[in-house]
Amino acid sequence: MSLKESLQHKLETQTDHWSKQVESLRAQAEEKMAKAKDEQSEAEVQREFSEKIQALEAQIDTAKSKLNEVKESSADQLDSLKQRIDDWLPGKN
Repeated sequence: MSLKESLQHKLETQTDHWSKQVESLRAQAEEKMAKAKDEQSEAEVQREFSEKIQALEAQIDTAKSKLNEVKESSADQLDSLKQRIDDWLPGKN
């Protein structure tokens, strides 16, 4: 697997993982909203999950941007791009 393919795979895998986390958080939020006893409880649930979901969606957007950057980069740009991606991805340092 070439470096470009490896970077693409790494970013796609991470994006899929984050997307699944977003889906899971949305399901958890819906479940908690159904159990909320009043508007204040609903607002707390909304706030709790909204921040987490927004943070993950921002990471997904950034990963997609980096994925496009990888696809458009030349071979001589890939080494520095790989380092930046490795530094950015969680748990990859």
